[in-house]
Amino acid sequence: MNDYKGYWNPVVAGIVLGTALFLSFMIAGQGMGASGAFARVTAQLVYLYDSAFASNAYAGKYLHNGNALSNWTVVEVVGIFISGYISAALAGRIKSEVGKGEGYSTFKRLFWSFLGGMLIAAGTRLARGCTSGQALDGAATFSVGAWIFMLGAFGAGFLFASFFKKQWNKVD
Repeated sequence: MNDYKGYWNPVVAGIVLGTALFLSFMIAGQGMGASGAFARVTAQLVYLYDSAFASNAYAGKYLHNGNALSNWTVVEVVGIFISGYISAALAGRIKSEVGKGEGYSTFKRLFWSFLGGMLIAAGTRLARGCTSGQALDGAATFSVGAWIFMLGAFGAGFLFASFFKKQWNKVD
């Protein structure tokens, strides 16, 4: 009996993800991290406004000949959005709603989600990689830092999830 309510079995999904990661290293020469794409798109948008931005030591590394959008991670993330939409459409899971717990207004849920996303984005830049980059690419290449990150992230999630669960679960 399938207890995943229309979702893939996690073992099968893990095998597919591992195979995709392997192919990513073989074909593109790099893994599947995503945060670099957002930094590149942001750099491209600022560059369109002010081309002198390319001379910035930090931002300039994202702008290859003035075009940050030709990078593999940008193409990858666009593919993630498209394939995610197709998958959700085929599974009949496209709907407009804000998941929140009892006593949480839509504004409050969106505010805290946005703030959390901004903190994650800042942490991602400080850590020089996102969760997917750290956990998938780093673990696949046996990076000690990535394994420490994964243990810390999963440990923190395990310890603190129960404190925040009421914020996103609907009470039946």
